[in-house]
Amino acid sequence: MQRTIAFVFAALFFPATVFSGGPAIPDKVILKKTGIKKIVIDAGHGGKDPGGPRRFGLKEKELNLLAAKELYALLKKEKLFATLLTRETDVFIPLAERSRIANDFKADIFISIHANACGNRKENGFEIYFMSEKASDPWAAEVADYENSVTALEEGGQGDPAAMLLHSMARNEYLNDGSFLAGLVAAEMGKGAPFANRGVKQAAFYVLRGTYAPGILVEMGFMTNSTDQKKLNDKKIRAKIAKAIYRGIMKYAALKGWKRR
Repeated sequence: MQRTIAFVFAALFFPATVFSGGPAIPDKVILKKTGIKKIVIDAGHGGKDPGGPRRFGLKEKELNLLAAKELYALLKKEKLFATLLTRETDVFIPLAERSRIANDFKADIFISIHANACGNRKENGFEIYFMSEKASDPWAAEVADYENSVTALEEGGQGDPAAMLLHSMARNEYLNDGSFLAGLVAAEMGKGAPFANRGVKQAAFYVLRGTYAPGILVEMGFMTNSTDQKKLNDKKIRAKIAKAIYRGIMKYAALKGWKRR
């Protein structure tokens, strides 16, 4: 407890300090965002991490990347945004590195794209998550635990818990905007993508916790449900998913009053 208090004290007075076993905590000067708005699209999993189990068709890491590229192509046409993919190929990127990419890019929005999985093959539909230390329900906590389990493949694991606590404290201002963005994207997914709407949920995803921008994690559908899996493998339906996320982002930008300078 004393060690954690010392870390918090240090973070308040030395905001760019790097703590042993954990990443740097950027200060407000580093995080100041001006000019064109920036979006980072994160295709979940990749490389040695294939993602969730599949019944047939493409692996989750492949589906995530294809959907991410569809969304990237749509946003790239908008003069309002500069857009970046955390990965463009089948490579493994640690969760902390994905957050670092977004922070170095000074992202205004962070979108992480995934597909769900469950032991019950009847479970289906999409879910949109935003970051919160407290999960909205036991299922949301289970999803976060699964997505966070990739740290077992990373050298050094998830790092110092005290440093992760500081990450959480430093980015609380983005949680409300993340919830707002999640609601807009969920509404557009409900209208434009042929999946059951499981709604907006919250949980402690490491990849969202470390990112200093409003962020959401999209679970497009269930790899373990044959109907959802078939849809996810359909290029036209993945295009509909990307279009729905895009529309949600554009509504968010309009409501925030974003205009290109």
